Amino acid sequence: MIYRPLSIVVPVKDRERLIVRCLDSIYNQTYRPIRLIVVDNNSTDGTVAAVEKWKEVKESDDFTVKIVSESRPGAAAARNRGLLEVDTDYMLFFDSDDVMLPELAVTVMETFDRNKKLDVVYWRTAIVNDKEEVIPKRFARFDLIRRQVYNAVLSTQAYAIRTAFIKRIGAWNDSLLCWDDLELGLRILLNEPTIKGIFRVLVHIYPQVNSITGTNYYSKVGEWEKALDCMEHYVLSNSHVMSRKILEMITYRRINLAALYHAEGYPEFGETLLHKTISESNLPKWRKKLLSFIYNYTRLGGRAAYLLWT
Repeated sequence: MIYRPLSIVVPVKDRERLIVRCLDSIYNQTYRPIRLIVVDNNSTDGTVAAVEKWKEVKESDDFTVKIVSESRPGAAAARNRGLLEVDTDYMLFFDSDDVMLPELAVTVMETFDRNKKLDVVYWRTAIVNDKEEVIPKRFARFDLIRRQVYNAVLSTQAYAIRTAFIKRIGAWNDSLLCWDDLELGLRILLNEPTIKGIFRVLVHIYPQVNSITGTNYYSKVGEWEKALDCMEHYVLSNSHVMSRKILEMITYRRINLAALYHAEGYPEFGETLLHKTISESNLPKWRKKLLSFIYNYTRLGGRAAYLLWT
């Protein structure tokens, strides 16, 4: 195996108490060389000082650390700033809340090394809840476009990518403050990468109340819809054999989002989005009725309604 350097971009904002856990997990990778790029996104606490102190202790010839800043708000803008610093063939993005298992980097780079044509390597992740229970997330081996739209299998911390590939497709949409990885993942797949999945869990995700995604939908009403709008626009502007089907999947995501607004106690948000989506759709009447059923089923606690849709 040829040990090529791997770049890792970590955006961070106000994570003084969490950032070292994330950085330690990167340092503890069994693979070298690694080039770590930390992008501060307007932190107001001691985050930058914590990273600088950590860097003084950990940096070496085969583990370099670069700290840069991005004043434009949002993780997507920070990730794009970090991408400007990447000069390696392969790279990955990672979130400051989360933890890599020690074998992630070597597993990924061995996979790239075995198949020089690969553009993307993705892996399974797991949620660690407040009881310290590790719950593996859904993973997809096939039908990746569908699974991306419905389940975001290419979430931020779930894949590595050829640097030239992500730069070619335009990197992150930094106008988005929510579901930016949902949108980027769809663009990646629509550009038909050579891709390989690894079924093993290689990342532990620690949900945070004050993360970009947060723990509810109503507090960012309009932002989620903006991501879906961008996805729809990209599908419409790029001919693809699955375009019609993908647009229907995005329609489902709108209805699902509407139902979640309602379930969280904001029926006015939900009903508005429901009626807007149905009125603007060119679907036949029976499909529109199915959307209404899915809305009510989901807002009352029903799960996996996408199985009724496709």
